[in-house]
Amino acid sequence: MSIHTDRISTGFIRFLIPAVLLLILLPACSPRTSGEQLPEGTEITELKAHTWYAFTPSGFEPVDSPRNVAETLTKPWTEAVRIAAAGTSGNTSCALVNRLGIIDFSSGSPVLYRDMQLFTGVTADTLLFTPEGPVFHLYRNTFFNDNSIRQTEQTRPLLVRYNSRQQLCIPILTYQDLGIPDTGEITSIIPSNGAWLAAIKTTGSDKTDFSYIRFSTLTADGAIPDPVSALLTLEETDADTFRQAQRPLPFEQAPESLQLLFREIPVSVSFYLSCRLPGYTGAVLYDNADSVSGGYTAQGCAVVSETGSVAVFSDGTTYLTRSLLSGNTLEDAVIALRLPRLPAGFVYGETAVYGSTLYVAWEETDFYKTGRSGFIAVNLTEIGQQLEQQ
Repeated sequence: MSIHTDRISTGFIRFLIPAVLLLILLPACSPRTSGEQLPEGTEITELKAHTWYAFTPSGFEPVDSPRNVAETLTKPWTEAVRIAAAGTSGNTSCALVNRLGIIDFSSGSPVLYRDMQLFTGVTADTLLFTPEGPVFHLYRNTFFNDNSIRQTEQTRPLLVRYNSRQQLCIPILTYQDLGIPDTGEITSIIPSNGAWLAAIKTTGSDKTDFSYIRFSTLTADGAIPDPVSALLTLEETDADTFRQAQRPLPFEQAPESLQLLFREIPVSVSFYLSCRLPGYTGAVLYDNADSVSGGYTAQGCAVVSETGSVAVFSDGTTYLTRSLLSGNTLEDAVIALRLPRLPAGFVYGETAVYGSTLYVAWEETDFYKTGRSGFIAVNLTEIGQQLEQQ
């Protein structure tokens, strides 16, 4: 799930950053402004340990700052080049880039594997981590792009697996396998209780209908089946079942290693997190909701791994366990870190960690449209070394 419009308020910053060590990553083009309001007694350390990358029509390139990236025509987020999803699971860390391909972080540096045949004219979404490798889903957004490439039912991929060894994206399930007509699009698909739930949007000449299905393998173990080797069981379900499966869990049910990041934060502060957990296929949603207003002060993405935990909010406010800086998994001290300030109208989004590097998507947003986009790579080991020298 990507963050498009919600940004963290100044009031949230005052509550969220505890009066301990705050690391400010230096902006590439200007010093930290003196007008930032931080809690009294906060110790500030400014560091430079990051690299910016911006997307181009054919890939990505290093840049000095998102501010200096050439402006581009804004497009609906379903049609724009942007990181649609990212995550880390075990030794696999990658990002799904809409209209381009897969960025694999697992080699130690970001490498883009393009597949224009699969990614042209469709929206890439919903990155899943299975034992066989990362899987993502494709659909056509007919509202914004009714001229998108229309393949036949028999060849229209629904789920695609990324094979890192062969550096290939391999379709493993088609719309035809599930009996979806050419006028239907699966706009959302989620793992749920050993099966899969999907929302189908069917567009007719005078109306649009929505329906919902549940499918699984005969073993019902949650594995995505290859149709040639496993039969599918499929049944209709309803909208309420689908919505319930997407409802965030209370934050008190989150793993202890994730709750650790927020132990100094007042319980009254409301936030929403899309979290990648070890052994989970999809992102797990948590919230610490404000029951009075029904909204969130902030939204962000989090990753929990064997080496530590990190949570990044849309303005760059970041919490991580010190173990990610030192490599010592026994360290559970929490570090507050502020990523470089983005220009007005930009937000941080999807997050992944590989080794000692934190990757965070950024993009320029205008309601439902996206302009410039890319990601930042933060060297956590370098931050740890600079702290030890101070």
